[in-house]
Amino acid sequence: MRLVEYTPDHFDLLHAAASRMASRNLRHRAFVNHYYASSPWCRLHLLVSREDNVVGALGLERMPFRFGSQHVTIGFGTNYYSLEPGAGGFLFMHWLKNCDVGMSFGGSPDAHHVIRSQRWPYFDGIGVYLLNKPYEVYAGDPAWKRTAKRLARYGARRRIASYSRNIPPQVAKRISVREESAFAADLLPRTSPFEFRFTPGVDYLAWRYNSRLPFVRYRLFRILDGGKTRGYVVLNESPERILVSQCDGEDPEALAWGVVMSVLKAGETDESPRTVKLTCSNPAMQQVYRSVGFKAESEHPFALGSLRRGVAPPADSPTSNWLVNYDWGDNGLLDLSDSTDLPETAPVTPRSVSSESRI
Repeated sequence: MRLVEYTPDHFDLLHAAASRMASRNLRHRAFVNHYYASSPWCRLHLLVSREDNVVGALGLERMPFRFGSQHVTIGFGTNYYSLEPGAGGFLFMHWLKNCDVGMSFGGSPDAHHVIRSQRWPYFDGIGVYLLNKPYEVYAGDPAWKRTAKRLARYGARRRIASYSRNIPPQVAKRISVREESAFAADLLPRTSPFEFRFTPGVDYLAWRYNSRLPFVRYRLFRILDGGKTRGYVVLNESPERILVSQCDGEDPEALAWGVVMSVLKAGETDESPRTVKLTCSNPAMQQVYRSVGFKAESEHPFALGSLRRGVAPPADSPTSNWLVNYDWGDNGLLDLSDSTDLPETAPVTPRSVSSESRI
């Protein structure tokens, strides 16, 4: 077996294996070529057999972070699959050798089985918050449950614009947002109240959350507090839902209100309810979200591991002063259609399930 770094010339080879990997986005040429082959920050490593078949894959996005005063490169593992015995262990070691710290945020049960076997510490308190819970109806649901979900969907969901009534007047006078067409240096916080945060530069943000990509719609908003820039918000938007992909700012409460204002701006002309999803571990920000109408649904599994001591947050680190956003790695890009490009506001299809192991 040999390890090959993906280039666009390898797409047909990858596509032939992608159906065994239960990966939708690996079958989408525009996504694969942009995410894994257009920047210095992210690569897809393919383990190829003597017969020139892909038997394992590992995507690695090398993300700049700051923990306290320490700068670290965290490797977010994506599309980590093993199709033959031994491939997963080899790729796992390759993952950790190519970054200061490895991160798993979300992921499949198979992935977490491997990570727990390596004794990576898990960090609690990173909650998933929803506005307008989707109440999805599945084919296997009994008739009574399908009816109950449809009634709940009709009665409990509101147009996004209606949540503006929950904004306190003093907040509405002070905090506003403005949609931007491109990232600029003055959007980045000069100081931060967060102990642990993602610290990309303008070039990185312009690559990862590019508003002109054909397979996803990102929208960028500037947060203004009393007319002064205090941070930014990136939304990942489709007709059915809005994800808060990435945000950062100089004050937790102002940042949370900026997120809320951005969501209201994105949904101001909606004719029907859309779901909004975000992650949060900071109590001040959680309070803002709850006051508007967001409901805590669950916690997102979050683990960090390293081959070196002293570079990762200790296992007992509280996450209450961390800034964790949902659309890191490929979390917001999992459910793309096959290799044709998506229209600007195409809906997201639910993930399929396969018997193959994603590890």
